[in-house]
Amino acid sequence: MFNRKPNQSNTDNNDISDSNESSDDFASQNQVAQESQEPVSAKIEDNQPPRGSNEPTKPSLISEGFEFTGDITFQGTLNVDGSVNGSITVQNLSIGASGKINGSVRATTIQVRGSFTGDATCQDLTLGSQASVNAKINYSSLTIQRGALIQGELTKS
Repeated sequence: MFNRKPNQSNTDNNDISDSNESSDDFASQNQVAQESQEPVSAKIEDNQPPRGSNEPTKPSLISEGFEFTGDITFQGTLNVDGSVNGSITVQNLSIGASGKINGSVRATTIQVRGSFTGDATCQDLTLGSQASVNAKINYSSLTIQRGALIQGELTKS
């Protein structure tokens, strides 16, 4: 059951008993927590930001080869390398070189390196050199790299 190296001695059996003792300590700690009637999970939840707070969230990813149809609402950053058909409302949107979005977008920042078709409203719009845009976009700040293909209507607000 245990694989030993040829030069190991029988003193390694002490390691097994030590792990049993540590699990006994863990069990006694759980018993103390239960006796105090304080839920153990409450200590973990106290360290997490409350829902709806302005704490940054981890970016979400729609990876290459993934196709999503529907509405997305998210308070953080969404990276799209796959395909989305629908409405997206996020704080930051990044469309990767292999990403494709067909629909409407509302975001603070939009960065397009792939394909976007539809309409959008944002503060900051960045179109990369491989971007292909066929859209009606309302923006405050615009950056376009050489090579981007743009068709549609760009309106500064």
